[in-house]
Amino acid sequence: MYKKLWVILSFIYLPVILLASSKEEVSGFDFLRWEIGTRPASMGGAFIAVIGDLNGLTYNPATLSGARNMEVNFTYLSYLLDIKSGFVGFNRAIKNSGQLGIGIFYTNYGKFERTDVTGNFLGSFSPGDYVITAAYANSLPAGIRYGISVKFIQSRIDQYTAGAIAADAGIIYRIEKQNLNIGFVVKNFGKTVSKFMRVYEKLPVSYRAGIAKQLAHLPLLLNFNLIKYQYNRSPNLGGFYWALGGEFTVTSNFFLRWGYNSRGKEEKIETGSNHFAGVSLGLGIKYGKYCFDYGYSSYGILGGMNYFTVAIPFF
Repeated sequence: MYKKLWVILSFIYLPVILLASSKEEVSGFDFLRWEIGTRPASMGGAFIAVIGDLNGLTYNPATLSGARNMEVNFTYLSYLLDIKSGFVGFNRAIKNSGQLGIGIFYTNYGKFERTDVTGNFLGSFSPGDYVITAAYANSLPAGIRYGISVKFIQSRIDQYTAGAIAADAGIIYRIEKQNLNIGFVVKNFGKTVSKFMRVYEKLPVSYRAGIAKQLAHLPLLLNFNLIKYQYNRSPNLGGFYWALGGEFTVTSNFFLRWGYNSRGKEEKIETGSNHFAGVSLGLGIKYGKYCFDYGYSSYGILGGMNYFTVAIPFF
């Protein structure tokens, strides 16, 4: 068993290690790096090895494998300043053929004044982004689950737009005896198809590897992810970012969550108010078949993001 595990770990981590020396460049469509689902965000975004959750649609499509038969998920994100975002997801099981998932993510950056070169007011406009995702996930023998998603991306600033088509592909290997999941995903691999003006923005391609471990003698799910962006490097850990999170099951209907994402260091300003940048907290409540989640992610002195999710099953 350990020999098999070593082979799988090598397969998962080798691409990430090889890409650690990628030359740093600038990518666009930065909203694709945001944490979206409330449950994942509450755990610092460490979610690529969790199984059976519609929230994972934007993290690793393989997480859809084992999700409830039919469910709709509504998430509202209150970001910094007056930026508002939302996500709607839906999944459906196909008899003996896996899971299908659909997600729509949008962002509105509020109103901006339009002026001419002399400062005369010419009206207002609201920049925004949206992503439409379609995903498929299934399982194979020997504890392997896989998934792939295709997404259409568009950003708008006044009358200018930029668009892209991208895909995510991931796998999760489950070791049942150890209650351990090992995951790997490639995210946002694709091509920009339209540009704002002169430059085609690069997509924020990332390579993520992680584990999810349910502890044997404690009702705690631990998650750890390593993240490598193709065009953006962390100043630490050889260019890697990392995320750590946990979910404590207080009762079968009440959950407490916590997490930390090393990207929080990038948001820090050198003041005493930034100790908690990158930290996230949250809770989940089940009421019958319905799930209600709240999460908060800190950006230090800049503020934070609030997440609210309602999951409604249809069965």
